[in-house]
Order: sequence, then structure tokens, then C-alpha cells
Amino acid sequence: MPGVVYLKPSRVRLEARRHPWVRKSDVARVEGRPQDGDAVEVQARDGRFLAHGLYNGGSFFRVRLVSFREDEPIAEGLLRARLRGAVALRHDVLRLPERGDGYRLVNSEGDGLPGLVVDRYGEVLVVACSSLGLQRRLEPLLDELEELLAPAAIVEVDPPGDLCTKEGLAAARGVVRGTLPAAEGEVLVDGLRYGVAYAKGQKTGLFFDQRENVARVAELARGRRVLDACCYAGGFGLACARAGAKRVLLFDASEEATARARANAERNGLAGAVEVRRASLFPFLRELAARGERFDLVVLDPPKFVPARKALERGRRGYVDANRLALELLAPGGLLFTCSCSHHMSPGRFADAVREAAARADLSVRVLEERGAGPDHPLDLHCPEGRYLKGLLLQRS
Repeated sequence: MPGVVYLKPSRVRLEARRHPWVRKSDVARVEGRPQDGDAVEVQARDGRFLAHGLYNGGSFFRVRLVSFREDEPIAEGLLRARLRGAVALRHDVLRLPERGDGYRLVNSEGDGLPGLVVDRYGEVLVVACSSLGLQRRLEPLLDELEELLAPAAIVEVDPPGDLCTKEGLAAARGVVRGTLPAAEGEVLVDGLRYGVAYAKGQKTGLFFDQRENVARVAELARGRRVLDACCYAGGFGLACARAGAKRVLLFDASEEATARARANAERNGLAGAVEVRRASLFPFLRELAARGERFDLVVLDPPKFVPARKALERGRRGYVDANRLALELLAPGGLLFTCSCSHHMSPGRFADAVREAAARADLSVRVLEERGAGPDHPLDLHCPEGRYLKGLLLQRS
């Protein structure tokens, strides 16, 4: 073992002991000379064993904990077993292949592989790794994916944002196994086909975390006038049109996103059932209100308003304003499905922002459901930060 990391007493409390992230401020001292990416043993100040983890002295997260059993050190066999368990969950328990060929295969801490994300797009797998320790142990996991799934290709992409710089990661290599059948592909999700530009879309290409929410919203869409704000590839709006919505208007500020939404509408024979506009969120919501437009169902799935903790207050105001405008566009009895994907916006803070929005709109609103990411995005119970996607299904009374 190259080194031992000793934790401060506050980090060893029962409620924090199994949290998979050890922050710089949690560390009392480090013995030995662990190099970035090395496996280390994590102990309490009195020498009591706590966990095996992956060390990164240049990261805010000094150690990512992987195993809490002293007799289960971090080794190739353990990581490959975790990967097999992740695939088994999707195939044998959730039976996602019966619903299409696009879904998340590995969800980082939720599958015991901190920092690793793997998404399936038909015969292509897309991998992103935000942990230096796992990135340096990636090859055996790629071997395991090939043995389990025999993909045509595996593509490695960079994690989002500036994580490569913050974590000292090597740049993604692109196609690392096999050969891409084409630069762009197609994936089936719950009866709808979406185009995928491997390694060029947001996240790994699509937003699989919204799968169950798309299905739920579509159940409510028949006969309704639907507005899909920040539509990206068109998931919500197209599902509503397919379910029999009376009218569907989708819009996004991105030219690339609106082009994808139009192409996906054509791909599914829904071009005549939807209207796709390129427009910025706040000006277009105000324009719709000024024209006297009203909708029976609004989906508000904006980009991350709080990219960092220092932007929390500005982002909170953004959620308040966007939700106020969305609520004001609802016809009486109308439904709003509103989301936040900001890590730093806790479920409580998000609910408070939506509550303030309803108060500013002077509307009575009731909560029908609280929602989040689908079950192919499992959470580590000890890592509540993993619940980045928050959703509220509301009704204007």
C-alpha cells in the first residue's frame, strides 16, 4: 500500500463514514508517498480501518472511497465485478433492453465505480471518467465491457465542464475499441428514435436521466396544448406529440439543439405534429405571455443555472423567474413539469425557488409528484449529492 490517509474525527462520524468523497478539508494527515491515482488505505486517527480508496493530491476530492471491507482492496477483479453488477441491474432487474437500446449502463458512485459513466447507444458504448484513479484502471473495464456486450465500438469522451483540468485527467482518446459504424447513429428509447452524434452532444449524447419523466409527462399530454421549453433533442415534446397532444411547441436557444429536434421529429414521422423554434428562454416566455398564449402542459428543463456554489444566488433567481413565467403561461388547471440539474441546488432550495415563483405570480399551485432521475441512474444512499436532477410536477389550481 503506497500510503495511508488519516481522517479528522468529524469525517469519521457514523453519518459521514461511508460517504464516497473525502475532501481536502477532511484529511488529518497522509503517511507514505502516494502518487496521484494510487490506491490508499483510509484510517481513523487512531489507526482504525475505514476504507480503501483512490488518491488524488491535486483534487478537491483527495480520496474517492471504493471499498469498505479491509479484505477487499482495490484490484482489477473487484472493479470488473462491480461493472458486471451494473450491467446485470439494467438487464436482469430493470430489463431496459426491452424498452430500447439506449440507457445508462454505469452511474459512477451509484454503481460503486466512482467517477465512471457508461452509456449505451445501440451497438456503441460511450465512456466518461472523472476520477484519475479509475481512468488509470480503465483498460480492464473496457475489456469487461467487450466481453459482456460485444459492442461495435467504445468511445471515450471528456467529462463535463473543466473536470479534466481540476482532476488532472488525460484527455479523452475518442474511439478506444472497435470501429464506429458511422459518425452518427440512432437509438431507440421507449418507441422513439433519436439521432446521436457520438461524443458531440451534451453529456454523452442524450439525457437518459429524463427517461421516466418523459414517459410520465407523455401520459398526461393527450388532448393538451404543450410547451417544451429548452427542448434539446426534443424528448419531452416528441413523446407528447406521439401520445396525442393537441398542439406541441418546442424551443431551444441552441441552433444545434433545434436542428436535432427537427430531425428527430422527421425521424419519427412527427414533423407535422410539432412546431420547433429557436429562441432564448426568458425573452420567448415573455413573448408568448404578451401574445396571450396559454398552455395546458409546460415542460421547463433549463440548462444548469448554478454551475458553481458561488453562483447559487444568481442561479436561484433564474429558477424563480423562469418558473414564474412558466406558471403564468398555464391555463387554469394546467400542469407544469419543472426541473433543475444544478448539483448545488438542493431539492429543498429548488422547491423554495418554485414556491417563490408561484407567490410572485400570485397563483395557487399544488405539487402532484416529486421526481428525479430514472432507476438506471442509481444513487449511493450515503452520497445525497448524487441527486443532481430534481423535478416537480405541479398543477395550477
